[in-house]
Amino acid sequence: MRKKFIKLTAACVLTALVLYSGGLQSQPAVALSNPTAIYEPVQQQAEQWVAELASQPSFQAWKQASLVVSPIGPGTHSWLVLVKQNKLTVGYLIVHAVESGGYQLGEYGTSSRPPFDEGTLSKSVLQLELLQPASTIEALYVNPLLAAWKVASEQETYYTDAASGEGLPIQENDWLAAESIMPANLGHMQIGAKATLLKHVSLPSFNAYDKLPWLTNLPIALSATAYSSLFTKINNKEQLRYTAELFEGQMLYVWSVVGYNKWDSGQIYVALEAGEDGSDRRYIPVSLLIELGHFYR
Repeated sequence: MRKKFIKLTAACVLTALVLYSGGLQSQPAVALSNPTAIYEPVQQQAEQWVAELASQPSFQAWKQASLVVSPIGPGTHSWLVLVKQNKLTVGYLIVHAVESGGYQLGEYGTSSRPPFDEGTLSKSVLQLELLQPASTIEALYVNPLLAAWKVASEQETYYTDAASGEGLPIQENDWLAAESIMPANLGHMQIGAKATLLKHVSLPSFNAYDKLPWLTNLPIALSATAYSSLFTKINNKEQLRYTAELFEGQMLYVWSVVGYNKWDSGQIYVALEAGEDGSDRRYIPVSLLIELGHFYR
């Protein structure tokens, strides 16, 4: 049995990359610095969500920010939107097209290094210490909690976490098995184009590993339709942890719960944090989190 690893992460995707012997060279489907008119509707929609969030203290850096849109991958109908202030990334959004028209907000965050950041990728490739340069690097995305870089060389294929850059103790069959488990009604968990923010709660950062309740306590009893007790605890400023086991228990993901956003359409996005400095918060639909993992007090 493989050793269970504990990593701090959350997930999304950008685009495919290729490594050459001369170094790391990215090959995005569309250059980030040259967005074309085809992405203008996505940017216009993202601007509405950014303006809505920027009114809150946690998103002050988003005021009068510029947006950079990049397709997540061919055929996915999803985009990564980087929020830039003076050319520095201060946040991101993941936007998905809806079959019936319009867009939904998959997740968002206030990280300077969002998932699939190329700087993080460069470090993770160096840590692999490959004997030969990687032939291909592919960005893989299933949902916000399942994202990775697939790094292929002549002899071996590796998977590295898209957020932390750490190597994952999995092989291709492990990824395919996890990929086949798709959350039900994912679209209903995400806000639509005209949603407005009703409530923003932000808690201080804390170390998720100061206590290990997932080893000693039962999780908070929640369901996709009954989770009001979770927000009562957050409103009372209790320190909660969120965990998710993936790849049949080979990976245990742990985050601290540091707030939430409630939208007028009914959806709630929980703020998860991997570190302790408040610089890397990700907002993910609560229904998705309940389906994929557990909350602990």
